Amino acid sequence: MSRLLVVTTGELVVGYRLAGVAAIEVASSAEAEATLEQLLEQESGVIAVHAPYFYALGRPFRQRLDALRAPLVVPLPAGTASDQAEERRQRLLEMLRQAVGYEITFGNEAP
Repeated sequence: MSRLLVVTTGELVVGYRLAGVAAIEVASSAEAEATLEQLLEQESGVIAVHAPYFYALGRPFRQRLDALRAPLVVPLPAGTASDQAEERRQRLLEMLRQAVGYEITFGNEAP
């Protein structure tokens, strides 16, 4: 089934569900990894994972996720107040690069 699915914290899961997004609550990066293992067999759309959980996944597992054609697994920015604008911009560019297959820039932006 092709859809957007969010794997996130208990504090954020309700907000995603209220917005109409399918969301799964996990309590740790280990639980996120176990959940992703199951979802890889069932999903064919996009799985967005709470960024701190995504980046805590082991490097081999993240490389395996990057190599998949489907589902597309991407980190979902945590939205913490300490985020800098440039860091957010770089994360969004990386998500676009993964989704489209190459980097897109606009206007005077340098790659």
